[in-house]
Amino acid sequence: MRSNRRSDKRTRRRYAAAVPTTWQLFTKDPDELATFASLASVLALPNEPAGPPNRLRHVVRIEHAGQNYYLKTFRKTQWKNRVHFLLSKPRASDDADRERKVTDALRARGYQAPRPVAYGRDGQASYYLCAQLPGISLAERMRAGEIDKQLAHQLARHCGTLLADGFQLPDLSADHVYPGVDDGVEAHQQPAVLDLHNGGTGSKAPTRKVLRRVLRRFARSVRDLPVDRAIAMAFAVRLLRSAGTARPQRRQLLTAAQPFGTAARYEQAGRSRTYADRNPKRAATERRLLERIWPGCKGETVLDLPCGTGRLLPFLRQYEHRVAQSDGALAMLKQATEQNTASELVVQSNALQMPFGDASVDGVVMFRFLHHLPPDAAKAAIQEACRVARRFVVVSFFHPCSVHHLQRRLHQLLGTPATRFAMSLTTIKKIARQNGFQLHRSTAQLPFARDLWVASFTSRAGTKTP
Repeated sequence: MRSNRRSDKRTRRRYAAAVPTTWQLFTKDPDELATFASLASVLALPNEPAGPPNRLRHVVRIEHAGQNYYLKTFRKTQWKNRVHFLLSKPRASDDADRERKVTDALRARGYQAPRPVAYGRDGQASYYLCAQLPGISLAERMRAGEIDKQLAHQLARHCGTLLADGFQLPDLSADHVYPGVDDGVEAHQQPAVLDLHNGGTGSKAPTRKVLRRVLRRFARSVRDLPVDRAIAMAFAVRLLRSAGTARPQRRQLLTAAQPFGTAARYEQAGRSRTYADRNPKRAATERRLLERIWPGCKGETVLDLPCGTGRLLPFLRQYEHRVAQSDGALAMLKQATEQNTASELVVQSNALQMPFGDASVDGVVMFRFLHHLPPDAAKAAIQEACRVARRFVVVSFFHPCSVHHLQRRLHQLLGTPATRFAMSLTTIKKIARQNGFQLHRSTAQLPFARDLWVASFTSRAGTKTP
C-alpha cells in the first residue's frame, strides 16, 4: 500500500514538472493587456468569491474599470478528464484549456459565450479568465419572478439548437444560461451559455447520456426556485425537440428525468381515478406496515404530502388526527375530496418546496413518494419534511438490498430508463439526524425480497418550537 502511494506522488510530481508556468492573453484591449499581463498580476488583484468552491475548482469575480471578469481556477485536472480531452474534440490539455476552446468554437459559429481574456498554467493548476456576460442568468430571472412561457421556450430552443449543432454541453442549467439583453448591442440580444469545461464539439447529435445529464442538471438547478413545474417541464420538452430527438426517445428521457414533477402525469384525464381505484389489497398491506411504526398521538396535526387521492386519510382518522392534505397534482386533490370527507386543510404544493412554516405541524407523512425521486431530490424532500414537522416524520422508501431492486437494475443495464430509485435506511437516518430527528421504528414488507420499507423518526429535541 505504501509503495502505491509513493508511486502516485511521483507520478503527480512528474506531471506537474512537465507543465511549465504559462500565461496567454486573447484580448486586444490595451487596458486589459496591461492589467492582466501575467498570472501573478491577476492573482494579486482584489477579488471576491463568485460561487461556492468545490474540491477541484473555485471561481472569483474581479472588478476592473467598471467591468466584471471571472477567474476560474482548476486545482488539477483529473486523469480521466485528461484522457477525455485528448480523445475528443476540441483537444485540450486541462479543464481551463478545454473551456477556452469550447468557448472559441461556440463564438466562431455565431453563438454567444463569455469572451475569453486569458488562459494559464502553473504546475497542476490551470486558470481561465473571461469577461462577464451582460444581463443576469435564467436562475436569477426565476428568483425575481421575471420568467414567462415565451422566454422559457426561446431559451429551450436555443439550448436544444446548440446540442443539435454538435455541441456536447452536459452542464447546461438555469445558472449557466443567460437570456439576451436589449442594450443596443446586437450580439447581446442573443442568449448565451457558460461553464463549458465539460463540453465538447463534434458533428454528431447529442448522445442519450448527454441528454440525460442536461435534464438532470437543469432539474437540479430549478428545484429550489419559484418556478411553475409546468413551465420547467415545457422547457425540457422543447429543448429535447430542438435537439432533434424523436418522440419515443423524448418520452423515455422525460420519464427518467425526475424531479421535473411526478404530479404532471396525474393531470391526464382519468389518471387520478385509475390511481384511486387500484390494488386495494396492497393498500391494506401498506396500512398495516404504518401501524407497526406510527409515532402519532391522538389529536395531533399531520400533513400528508403527497396525499394522492387520500388513501391514508381513513388510517389517520383512526388516530383522531387533524389532517392537512397536499399534493402537486390538482386532479389528485379533487379526487381525494370526492372520495373522502374533506380534511381540515387541502392545498396544492410541491413536496420539495413546502409552503408551510418551520415546525408548523406535529407530523409529516410521505408515503409512496421518495422512490420516484433521484437521491438528491429525495434528500431535499426529507429535509423539507423535517423542517415542517414539530415532532415526527414518517416516510416510505425502496431499499437497494432487495430482489425487486436487483431486477430493476438489470433492466436499467439493458437500456430501460430509471423511474424508481432506492435509498438505504442508513442514508435516510443520516439525513434525518442532520435535520434534528432520530429513528423511532422501521419495518419492511418482506426484507431483502420486496423493496418497500417504512420508517418513523422523532425530533431529538423533543417537541420543536415553531
